[in-house]
Amino acid sequence: MTDQVFIFGKPVEGNTFTDREKESARLAADFAGGINSFIVSPRRWGKTSLVKKVIRETDNKKILCIFTDVFKAKTSGEFCEILGNAVLKQSATAIDEILENVRRFLGRIQLGVNLASDPTNAVKIQFGLNDAQPPIDDILNLPEKIAEKKNVRIVVCIDEFQQITEFADSLSFQKRLRTVWQHQQNVSYCLFGSKKHMMERLFDDEAKPFYKFGDIIYLKRIPFAYWEAYISGKFKAEGKSISSDQIERICQTVDYHSSYVQQLCWYIYLFSDNVVTNQDIDAGIEELIDQNTALFESRTENLTPVQMRFLRALADGVCDGFSSAAVISKYKLGSSAASIATKKALLEKGLIYMEESKCLLADPVMGLWLHR
Repeated sequence: MTDQVFIFGKPVEGNTFTDREKESARLAADFAGGINSFIVSPRRWGKTSLVKKVIRETDNKKILCIFTDVFKAKTSGEFCEILGNAVLKQSATAIDEILENVRRFLGRIQLGVNLASDPTNAVKIQFGLNDAQPPIDDILNLPEKIAEKKNVRIVVCIDEFQQITEFADSLSFQKRLRTVWQHQQNVSYCLFGSKKHMMERLFDDEAKPFYKFGDIIYLKRIPFAYWEAYISGKFKAEGKSISSDQIERICQTVDYHSSYVQQLCWYIYLFSDNVVTNQDIDAGIEELIDQNTALFESRTENLTPVQMRFLRALADGVCDGFSSAAVISKYKLGSSAASIATKKALLEKGLIYMEESKCLLADPVMGLWLHR
């Protein structure tokens, strides 16, 4: 058995990455043209994998790509610390260069330095406890300063960018980011995150600072033709065969959800002999539900009965008409106003999302779990 037959739970690369040809080309063009970009899709549809793929394939020596994840940031200060550390370390090739950039551009910021440790972690930006007004603009302008010094253009890619909406000073910080970033001539930003609803609110509301900030790339489901070639090729390489109908069943079962297609295929691969049977697929689906049951229980344990019934309606295939008397009566949603409030609450929790005016479960396997 070879390694990495099917990959899930982390970004995919190499021959475990399929399709996204148009999105890759468009994002690469944004990088090359210095265009800011937003990438939007439900959770685990491959945003991070796409960005890292384009970064790897960017071979222009005049473009420097920097990647960071701000999921752990709870304040604007922590956001800037994470961003600043990534920019310092990924724009330098040696500790001496990091220290030079610190002295030159961040003289007012407290730093921790440990030259005996791993060189990649030798310097760490950390605002002092007594900094009532830490010099945040110094961090935000750091990519531009380094780009000017190195005579390159920098693309800063920020994963889980929606975290900024949860900061206590969220709106003022968004304004600050927009004010600083829009004047930078040598830096562009690629912003994406796992909460579709929150990301859309950042750039889709003309009253918000990031409205019309850049190019918007919506990820869609990978078409069946790509999955068919990819999955059959993977099984064939391992001496196994799987039919087109079986691949279609796999894709439809998880609503073409990229990560779940890979995960379900992995379980079917483990359970099958040389020829995949429908019983192998049944077993794979059961294993997929079992593996995610604890997660679904955790996500739903604090939901109200009405919210759970709303989710069950979605699991039954209802995707609109939640204010209609028939749907309200069948699923006991209370009233039209209560149904609308429930929908809004579930959107905020990230359990559902909107697609072309239809309401869908953010996690298709949760629908299987609800049915079971």
